[in-house]
Amino acid sequence: MTRRALAVAAAGMCALALTAAAAPDRPAPDRPALAPTREASVLYRVVNAGAAPVEVRVTAEAGGSPMRLDLPDRTYMLVDKAAQRMAVVVPEEQVVLEVPFGDGPQTYFQLNDRMRFTRRAPGTVAAVRCTMWDVAVDNARGTMCISDDGILLRSSGLDAAGQRNVIEAVSVSFAPARPNEFVPPADFSRMAAGPNGPVPVAPVPVAPAPAPPP
Repeated sequence: MTRRALAVAAAGMCALALTAAAAPDRPAPDRPALAPTREASVLYRVVNAGAAPVEVRVTAEAGGSPMRLDLPDRTYMLVDKAAQRMAVVVPEEQVVLEVPFGDGPQTYFQLNDRMRFTRRAPGTVAAVRCTMWDVAVDNARGTMCISDDGILLRSSGLDAAGQRNVIEAVSVSFAPARPNEFVPPADFSRMAAGPNGPVPVAPVPVAPAPAPPP
């Protein structure tokens, strides 16, 4: 993948965002938990208006961060809210592209405290029980099915541009994450998104180990 392609990929990923980033919150009677209360890995089927369906796997620890998004082309994104870091990992090119922290494709699978919820009926998606909610935020409207664990299992509605978008869980796993699930490969080249495209990032210097005592 060329630098220009990396830049286009990063821009395209950010264009998928539909809502603002979520903050962990306790459940209230009139709304669900706004972030997962347990570690989970969910395979979603995503259907955006005018585009072919794709599958995206989202893995996150309790609280929703750190998070990993595995995309169809084997590229994946790592989001660490506590450290305010986001990176796109391209295994085929052995490149880690650091992007500005903020809205990105991860927000497509998150809830936030600007959303207005109206409780509807119980449901089941991917063999996991959830509650259906009518949801409104800004000019977007739709329905969501959210588990008691705060995991988004289905979302369907119109975004602010009037386009219909649907995401639905295909499978849900509560197994522990693999080692280094949320860590970029140490031997990959690092680049950062710049105004004119990706630019190399100097490796972080590592202090030498202390010499053994004589």
